[in-house]
Amino acid sequence: MTAYSRGRVLLIMSALLLASLMASLDSSFLPLAFPDMIDDLDSSTSEIVWVALGYLVAATGPMLLAARMADAWGHVRLFQVGTVIYSLAMIACTFAPDVPVLIGLRLVQGLGMALFLPTTFAIATRIYGPEKRGRALGLLQAANAAGFILGPIFAGWLLDAYDWRATFASRIPFAILTIVLALLALDYRQPMAVAGASRRFDIPGALYLTGALFGVLFGCNRLPVEDNHLDPLVWLVFAAGFVFFWLFMRRERTCAEPLIDLGLFSNSAAFSRACVAFAAMFASLPLTLFVLPIVLINGLEMRAWDVGFIMAVSALCTTVMSPWAGRAADRWNAEWLASAGAIVRGAGYLLLLFVTINTEAAGLYLPLIVIGIGTGLFFSPNNALLLANAPPERAGMVSGLFGTIRQAGYAFGFALIASLFAATQDYYETNWTHTGFGHLTPDAADQLTAIFDGGGIWSPEMLVFILRVAAVVCTAILLLALINSLPRLKITARRQMGALAASAGAAVLGVYALLVLVPGGVVVDESVAASIEAAAPPPVAAFGMPARLALAGEEAPVASGTAGPFADYCASCHGADGRGLPGLGVNLVESSFVRGASPADLEGFLRKGRMPGEPGNVTGRPMPAFEWLGDEMLEELVRELENWSG
Repeated sequence: MTAYSRGRVLLIMSALLLASLMASLDSSFLPLAFPDMIDDLDSSTSEIVWVALGYLVAATGPMLLAARMADAWGHVRLFQVGTVIYSLAMIACTFAPDVPVLIGLRLVQGLGMALFLPTTFAIATRIYGPEKRGRALGLLQAANAAGFILGPIFAGWLLDAYDWRATFASRIPFAILTIVLALLALDYRQPMAVAGASRRFDIPGALYLTGALFGVLFGCNRLPVEDNHLDPLVWLVFAAGFVFFWLFMRRERTCAEPLIDLGLFSNSAAFSRACVAFAAMFASLPLTLFVLPIVLINGLEMRAWDVGFIMAVSALCTTVMSPWAGRAADRWNAEWLASAGAIVRGAGYLLLLFVTINTEAAGLYLPLIVIGIGTGLFFSPNNALLLANAPPERAGMVSGLFGTIRQAGYAFGFALIASLFAATQDYYETNWTHTGFGHLTPDAADQLTAIFDGGGIWSPEMLVFILRVAAVVCTAILLLALINSLPRLKITARRQMGALAASAGAAVLGVYALLVLVPGGVVVDESVAASIEAAAPPPVAAFGMPARLALAGEEAPVASGTAGPFADYCASCHGADGRGLPGLGVNLVESSFVRGASPADLEGFLRKGRMPGEPGNVTGRPMPAFEWLGDEMLEELVRELENWSG
């Protein structure tokens, strides 16, 4: 093993730490930038989410192949090539003109990370030696956590002052410095290759793995939302993901030079358990990296700058704890430390259940501090377990597995939580749209009215409820991390499936408890409910239009000087003149449906409404059911519609 001077070690570690920092900054910048991207690029949440998911797929699929290439060609060379590709693609994202180009650049950026991320672990271990492996991993984890500290703070400030492009442009100096350090600190002529490593690469295996990830993630992200479960193409892509995964596993069993030596798992139960725990921990991260920023910004109406500071507290605790946990793992039982980390982080998740729409910033520090401490306790000991239970000659492959498991776990968690977020909103919007208010009790109708008058499916009450649902689900996911970290616990494949079923059952029971313990599933602010009662509305009141206007970001005109059901219930979407508002309502004056429908057909249509995925819906937004208006008012509304259409 080559001996490195203290100065050379410092320079190499600076390059590795900066690259790790760049990767974690990316993950912490994006969640806060999604709303601004949607507005600026005239996109939707379901499309923008692939700016993150596409990056994760591109980073995860080729990562094992990149690790094998690093063994053969040298970890130094792959690190240098990967950082250059990653940095240049990140700079180009600043100038992306639309969403498809941005997603394409993110795919290239993800490929760059697939090349360099596995090498950081291998290079750090090489220059520190096995006796100080925990310390090296602790430093890398601290750099990763530092990105999650700096990311929200800088992203919040940049979004308040500029826009989403600034979150990429601001990192251009870091990108240039990363390239310079990667080329100068590491000698291309000393590539740190593994002696005797094969140069036969399993390219089909990498393609199968990438296809599997895309198909399964696409299905997890799309099927729970709207009416996508009725789309055969979505099911076909989802099923193809499992087919590709089967092909990947078969390929790895028969290939002479597989991407993954399945013997790593069959020969070491401890290694298998550490991998499952690692993936489960990352699968739970979207609670704090995706849901929490949205709730704080859109629900509790905090500034992005303030949210950045709040979220940075958790990452700061992780940064402080990680090096200590890494050193402790070298001296004590790493499994106990990882188990404690899973328990502590889970306790932090459960503390988020006490967040309400009136919670202030001070009330968020305790759960985030607990979450940060738990994260710092878990990762370094867990990574040390992975390396300690793998043969030294497979160090490169295991380093590739680090990145693959990390990205795959986070991607699956992100797809699951994002679809859960949208599905919860769809559930309530379906009740609003399809349920005639005459079929609801006055209390239930008033509660839904309060929710939608306060912002609809983006109301504070709704978002806080979604935060609680996500907290329950992510805590259940952490059960897998805990079970697989407990010392001396023997877990067979059958027991592993049982643990997975128990985790899923805990999630379902937890969400059911939320629905049962909280009437209607969502707590309505008492001040809102009081204002409704003080206004003495009829037993069933109209609602929804203010919420939709808030989402549209503009105030719609109403029919000036006119009265009647159209001015009261339709003009907010279709305009005072009936010619429609962009993204809200169609032009009724020129509507062939309105012109060709009989009064009975129009009345039946108004009674039941129409969902976004139904044939004929051109706005992509729901048309609420108006059965609650009553026969007389519906007949008057039909007469007005006939007048509008000539």
